[in-house]
Amino acid sequence: MPFLLLLNLIVPYVMILVGYLFKKHPVSDMKSQNGYNTPTSRKSQAHWDYAQSIAPDIFISLGKILGVIEIILSVMMLLFQTSIHVALIVGGCVGFGFLLFGFYQTDSEIEKKFMES
Repeated sequence: MPFLLLLNLIVPYVMILVGYLFKKHPVSDMKSQNGYNTPTSRKSQAHWDYAQSIAPDIFISLGKILGVIEIILSVMMLLFQTSIHVALIVGGCVGFGFLLFGFYQTDSEIEKKFMES
């Protein structure tokens, strides 16, 4: 059953994968509904272009950090003999929190850049 804790690595893996895909294939067309697509990024073409340039790096770095944290948490929960269900719920909540933080951080960076100009 401890192998189920590998499920906690899905969110960091997807964050890193999507970050690399968006970095390798940036989306320039705002109307395509692809790429980093939030109300903040759709305010103008300049907002969109900046969002597409910074979002991949933010999600890749947060995904890597989250991966390390998930591994440490999983090992700790195994050592303390926490039930697998609780470990998966904790890992899912931490992963979801990091994912939301990635969107928050990216939107904050966009707002900060365009507040200055």
